[in-house]
Amino acid sequence: MKEIAYSASENILDSEVGLVLKARTVKAASAKEVGGRKIIKAGTLFSNADVETEFGVIFEDCDVTGMTDAMVSVVMQGRVKASACAAEVTAKKEDFAKVGLYLV
Repeated sequence: MKEIAYSASENILDSEVGLVLKARTVKAASAKEVGGRKIIKAGTLFSNADVETEFGVIFEDCDVTGMTDAMVSVVMQGRVKASACAAEVTAKKEDFAKVGLYLV
């Protein structure tokens, strides 16, 4: 696996209490270009097209330059900072709360 560190991911966690992370595969096509690299940023919405009820928040930045798919850590339960999340995440605040993922 290719890994190049350019900067630290923003800390999206409000608390580690009750934190549940799961490894999931994401399509590199969902990344945004940042400084010539394709990056999936921490705080981005994760949703599984195969399992409608499985969604969460990307835990840390992932460089997917030159890849088609990548493994990422996804926060499935716990408390994350709403201010560190993408607008598409904050729009699902009530849906997240139903499964134990709280935006504060």
